Amino acid sequence: MTKEMSPNKAALSYMLTVLTASWLITIILFIKPEVGIKTFSIIMFIPAVAAIVFRKMQGRKLRDRHRKMNAKALGFGILYPLLLIVLCAAASILSGTGAWHPEQPVDLKSIITVLVTIVVNLIVVWGEEYGWRGYLLPELTKHYGKLKATFFVGIVWALYHMPAVFLLAKATGMSHPLLLCAIQACVVFAVSFPFSYCYYLSGSLIPVLFFHSVWNVVNTKVLGDIYTNTSGLLQGNLFIMNGEGVMGLIVCGALMVWFIWKLRRNGVERKTIELRSVHQSIQ
Repeated sequence: MTKEMSPNKAALSYMLTVLTASWLITIILFIKPEVGIKTFSIIMFIPAVAAIVFRKMQGRKLRDRHRKMNAKALGFGILYPLLLIVLCAAASILSGTGAWHPEQPVDLKSIITVLVTIVVNLIVVWGEEYGWRGYLLPELTKHYGKLKATFFVGIVWALYHMPAVFLLAKATGMSHPLLLCAIQACVVFAVSFPFSYCYYLSGSLIPVLFFHSVWNVVNTKVLGDIYTNTSGLLQGNLFIMNGEGVMGLIVCGALMVWFIWKLRRNGVERKTIELRSVHQSIQ
């Protein structure tokens, strides 16, 4: 790769590299399912490692020009995933597919534990986000704009998860592993639109890290963990009520429509501004 490689070619090469590496490593880990269950999380660092390598090969710094995080982006990154989880929980309870029967009390100690876990987990989710929103999304945005860039990132992000979700479901005894894999991939694709929106609000990765961490920690705490087949505060069918299951697909899919409209609108406004600028320069 050379410094002259276009953002489009760099992004394509990056996507193929990450998918190939993550799928191969996941398959190798699950040759022994008990090993895969304990170590599958290491694939979360593949996007970041690949992004670092590609930046170095392109002769670029590990960080782009610093952009200041703002309160709107951070607030969205923390509150929106909580909203998704509340909506999934409410839909599960109202539909009778889930019931509030926490095995452990929800007290101050448990709340503090969740908050600490969210902060610590920022390091883990950085392994994905430095690659997806820190490198790939900006690269694709240069060539395709915000909406199409988000579409491509969503597809790659979904494909990246599929082998691990399928093999974990089989290893932990989750029902319908292939269907779960397909639904989780659709959820990941749908939620990539608010993830992109969160990034575009400031251009800083920090709000996106909180988005990802809050989602991972609170979703599994409240709605259960489809990766390990363990229940959360809500008792019921994980396949149905989880934020990365059927309820998550319904909620995230419905809300995705607004973010598509928002990203498309931002793209139109940007083109309008550019055309006005060109027109004024000609005059």
